[in-house]
Amino acid sequence: MKQLKQIAQYILSLSLALGLLYYVFRDMDFSDFQARAEDLTYGWIYVSFAMALISHWARAYRWNLLLKPLGYQHLSVWRTFLAVMVGYFANLIIPRAGEVARCAILAKSDKVPLSTGVGSVVAERLFDFIILLVSVALVLLLEFEVLFQFLSDLISEKFGQSLSLLPLVSVMLALGLLGMAGMVYLWRFKRAWLRKNAFFVKIESFLEQLAKGLLSFRSIENKWGFVLSTIVIWAMYFTMSFVIFFAWPETAHFGPRIGLTLFVMGGLGMAAPVQGGIGAYHWIVSRTLALYGLPLTDGVFFATVLHTSQTIMLLIVGGISLAISLILFGKDQKVDQQKAPLVKPQ
Repeated sequence: MKQLKQIAQYILSLSLALGLLYYVFRDMDFSDFQARAEDLTYGWIYVSFAMALISHWARAYRWNLLLKPLGYQHLSVWRTFLAVMVGYFANLIIPRAGEVARCAILAKSDKVPLSTGVGSVVAERLFDFIILLVSVALVLLLEFEVLFQFLSDLISEKFGQSLSLLPLVSVMLALGLLGMAGMVYLWRFKRAWLRKNAFFVKIESFLEQLAKGLLSFRSIENKWGFVLSTIVIWAMYFTMSFVIFFAWPETAHFGPRIGLTLFVMGGLGMAAPVQGGIGAYHWIVSRTLALYGLPLTDGVFFATVLHTSQTIMLLIVGGISLAISLILFGKDQKVDQQKAPLVKPQ
């Protein structure tokens, strides 16, 4: 039954991705894409590749710092990097499969139990979630009018010009505040009753994991290394998409503020429950760029260049990392089983 559910989720995710992709490209002339591609300066795309790899290496280094307090003092950044890239490779095939895949590789290479690896990834994602929230808040502060226009255009496109965004936002904010007040009341006075609900139990478990993950920072030995690697990860995430602006004359004049907006909006597209953000990323990036005066067809082309270039890089490097992991770590595991018993860290 569980396998059938997973298969159904995969089919639904793939169908959604293909549907979004068709919606975005339904009116596009692909011969124009070839003409635009001839104007690209591919050197900037290769620079973007290098920055992406730096961010992934920094993620591997930071992951090691999280695992050291758990008893794994001698993890190789190279091996952890391979695991990270396998995770990205898996995410392109099955959404949200990357976290388990990279932990499985690390379990095979360095005997880190799967549960321990997954727990460290949860803690890692919590810190990234905080950085993402800060980025979103910064974009809202700097580009509020642009994002407000984005929502206005979206609502007008779907429901007609007669529907005003301001009253709708006001009602949503009022309902949100009312809902928060209700949750605070239930949390303080009806918690025992709430725990009878499976959905509430999941929320409570998530909040507990959130608190545990944040507190885990205290046990990290190299705190500055953790902070600096986090900065490198997110600085490279931003820069690897921003430099693509310079690869095409139509976007070469865009500045860092537009780059930051595109970075956050593109991140929302990548967070959609579809393989590799396919379709969702193209839709949201093209419409975001349209707010800054770029024609929609040009925006779709730019989104395609940015998404496809990174996808190709992840497929190549992730595929090679998977092959190396299966060859080397499989061999290492056989040697370990013959020569030494498995000793669990304290």
